[in-house]
Amino acid sequence: MKAKTLKKSLAKSSNLDVRPPNPPWQPIPQSTTDEAILTFYYGDSKSPIVPIRDVSNKKDPKPDPNVETFTYGLFSVCCNKARKRIVKQGIGTQFFCTSRLNGIRVLTGYYRPSWYCKITDEDYAIAAKSGRFISPGYVLSDLVNFLDGYPIDRFFRGSKRIPEEVAEKLLLLVNSAPDVTSRYVSEINRLEKYSLEQYGNMYLDRLEGFSWEYAAELMKKWGLL
Repeated sequence: MKAKTLKKSLAKSSNLDVRPPNPPWQPIPQSTTDEAILTFYYGDSKSPIVPIRDVSNKKDPKPDPNVETFTYGLFSVCCNKARKRIVKQGIGTQFFCTSRLNGIRVLTGYYRPSWYCKITDEDYAIAAKSGRFISPGYVLSDLVNFLDGYPIDRFFRGSKRIPEEVAEKLLLLVNSAPDVTSRYVSEINRLEKYSLEQYGNMYLDRLEGFSWEYAAELMKKWGLL
């Protein structure tokens, strides 16, 4: 969609507030356990300090985790199995990790998923009531002893289950570090501008970042509103 057409379309939907708990969002049913999920995302090598998602990737810039809106899967199709699992099992905490320049994985923060939006029969977007991100993050291999031997550093793709007792310790750990979520957003915005200057766009065919206004446009397009 051309920039002029996109802006005109967004203007028509600017009066729609699609932030949860407004429709089409629905509450995620609560689980009977406090098990969590750990999700991997690709990090941006041009952000050496703050471990943000891979924004400046020319061929495949990443929209998730979308800390700008505290959503996951609203602007991408990544990890649909994990999002479905969050909804179906009522998982209350989604931890995040990424890989830094040297290939070492680090724990970077978490979401508290509270709402879901059904995109298709097999796909859901997730919205969190809160979240917390830290920098530079905790090296996963350094956490094994802290977690009484739990192999959190064992390689996985996408997402994996985190037992209740491990999730509790991870929450305490992340909550003990300064919340630098606003720095994540600032760094994302910086590299979005870099991409616009270098490649002529921010996210392939998009000249702008992500917002609830753009979410409203997508939801209208999908027939959810």
